[in-house]
Amino acid sequence: MADKRRLAPDALLAEKVAQAVALLSETRSDAWLTFTQEMGEGGDPTYPFLMGERDLGNGFLLLTRVGERIAVVGRLDAALPASTGVWDTVIIHDGDPQRVLRELLARLDPAQIALNYSTTNYKADGLSYGKYLWLREALAGTPWLERLVSGDVLVSRLRARKTPAEIELIRGALDATYEILAALQAWLRPGRTGIEIHRFMLDETARRGLQPSWSADHCPVVTIGPVPAMGHTPPAELPLLPGQVLQLDYGVRRKGYCSDIQRMWYCPTPGETSIPVELQRLFDTIQCGIRAAAAELRPGVPTWRPAAAAHRVLTDAGYPEPIYGVGHQLGRATHDGGAGLIRRLEPGQPESYIESDSVYTVEGLETLAPGRGWVSQEEDVLVTAEGPLMLSKPQSGFWLVGS
Repeated sequence: MADKRRLAPDALLAEKVAQAVALLSETRSDAWLTFTQEMGEGGDPTYPFLMGERDLGNGFLLLTRVGERIAVVGRLDAALPASTGVWDTVIIHDGDPQRVLRELLARLDPAQIALNYSTTNYKADGLSYGKYLWLREALAGTPWLERLVSGDVLVSRLRARKTPAEIELIRGALDATYEILAALQAWLRPGRTGIEIHRFMLDETARRGLQPSWSADHCPVVTIGPVPAMGHTPPAELPLLPGQVLQLDYGVRRKGYCSDIQRMWYCPTPGETSIPVELQRLFDTIQCGIRAAAAELRPGVPTWRPAAAAHRVLTDAGYPEPIYGVGHQLGRATHDGGAGLIRRLEPGQPESYIESDSVYTVEGLETLAPGRGWVSQEEDVLVTAEGPLMLSKPQSGFWLVGS
């Protein structure tokens, strides 16, 4: 039987482009304009949803509310959009696509043309200033210059709402993450330093042809013992000593999609056969907080409610209230843009709401166990119309170092 997770790239592309067309109607835009690019140079983070990893030179992609899918490219690139089976109209320009753009807009006469810029979501802010100036020059003297609008809502929803193919790709990244964590468990011993653990994880990641989910400088984040604070920090030379805990924040990027989880180890003292009671209580409380936050991940729920529920669990148990929110969206990027799971809003601030089919991390409850280190957990959760679905496999208890 074929592995259903081995998805043809164009199957994913077809899902996302069809989703984008539907979003044009939902957001009341008549057309959406995205400039082509070469992927190796970075650029617009929205482009891969429309063309995958295909490099294209000077040109643009135009989707319309009625479903037209138009790619305007140079002659050398003509076969690439056509090969996807998604872009059904491919127009070759003669070196400068300005004329083609004006002709298309004259035929379509859109009342609103969405562009990839945003002041609130950096993952929807891919239009470069140079391309914006080019566009203004191309449309000078035409009515369409005044019809350019932000595609923030469209792009944010396209990125947040995961298709079935995207969900399977995130599951695949999680499977690879578990495999590498199992290798770490077999290798880990008392006395290993943060730098050694960090290097081991990066080597295992590269050996499988994967990339870290975020900057390799601090992916994984390795926190050993009772350091003053934890966060997005590079590893240190500190060794893992008996009686201390190790916290690991880690994920991989596989086939363009990311995982992001946190796991905990305890390094037992000689003769110790069980986790110290106060440490186990903190672990269990944080796990209850994670579950409480995850339970709030339902469509239409304000984005502050998961943090409020999780924080209440910790404070009711006598621990200090965490200072951060409890998660972020996950997908093509570890921090995938859009609304995060923030702390409770101040009066008068506008609310954001959780959307169905989005994937969130649930985390942010790190608490210091005096003399032992920081305890935290992180899981990846899918929001569905029926309720939250845990994509990652929750850790049921501390893993022991050297076992």
